[in-house]
Amino acid sequence: MHTDFDSYLAQYTFEAPCEVEHRESGMNNTTRMIKSGNGRYVLRIYNNHKDADIARLEHEVLGQLSRQELPFQVPVPVRNMLGETVSIAEDGTLSALFRYIEGERPSAGNPAQLLSLGRAAAQLTSALSRISPEGKPLYSPYYELETTYSEMDEAAFLSLSDRTEELKARRKGFDRLQAERRKLLEECEALSRLPKQWIHGDLVLNNTVVRGDEIAGVLDFEFTTVDVRPMELAVIAADLIKAENPSFAEKVKTLLRGYLQSFPLPEEELVSLPLLMKLRFLDVALHFAVRLRDGLDGTDVLCGIIDSSDYGCTWINEHWEEMEL
Repeated sequence: MHTDFDSYLAQYTFEAPCEVEHRESGMNNTTRMIKSGNGRYVLRIYNNHKDADIARLEHEVLGQLSRQELPFQVPVPVRNMLGETVSIAEDGTLSALFRYIEGERPSAGNPAQLLSLGRAAAQLTSALSRISPEGKPLYSPYYELETTYSEMDEAAFLSLSDRTEELKARRKGFDRLQAERRKLLEECEALSRLPKQWIHGDLVLNNTVVRGDEIAGVLDFEFTTVDVRPMELAVIAADLIKAENPSFAEKVKTLLRGYLQSFPLPEEELVSLPLLMKLRFLDVALHFAVRLRDGLDGTDVLCGIIDSSDYGCTWINEHWEEMEL
């Protein structure tokens, strides 16, 4: 086993032979594949927080979902030697072990997989409406953006654009995003009155796996919370809007078709989508602004986030009405 992970793996009992395999990690966590005997597992090390209650709530939600008959799998946490699903290292770093879900990452270039993602998101919306965790939501809903990022106010956010030449080159992007933030603040009270329920909160392509053209697993429920119902769909749609892919509008339409065929949203929720998508872009921008401030990321990460969030909000303003949902 790789010595860097011995302290995490020592909290579990594995069958021999045991092998640790490097796998793609997200921006918030580190993951490793564990091959043990004839079984496979995924070890996740939480880099984004050290709050065990967040991980325990995630696991409670997964437990309630796993008892429903779903057309896809969700992660199953494995208990450690202490009988807990959350392991805590000496420095407070959290980790968890999950049973591996077989499959490949879906492609935004595959219309059948996008349609399946839309259906899976709708099915997850239905399933999450039926759970009743004892734990309380620990992440604020997207419409409470200003409360969530009260320390990253306008002055703090714009000041980041002075840190390096690369960030200075994006000052107009910072300004446009802050202008969107001010406008959305006026809409958040109305958005908060939409129907609420538990949502995944970060259901994007990279948090799913497919077998063939069908979604086989939905992963990474770390950001699960109670929010307005259409926020789930807004997060996935926003993730498809990328400047480097000029055909993304058709991809968004395919995704929405898959979702709305399985879970038709009332008109008031459907018309809220562009505002909720912009909330997602702003939340991501502010999240990574905080990470830069706290020394968790390099300048290049925030530069990319500012570019993509600015592009997304601008595109929605200029083209969303052409979508004809």
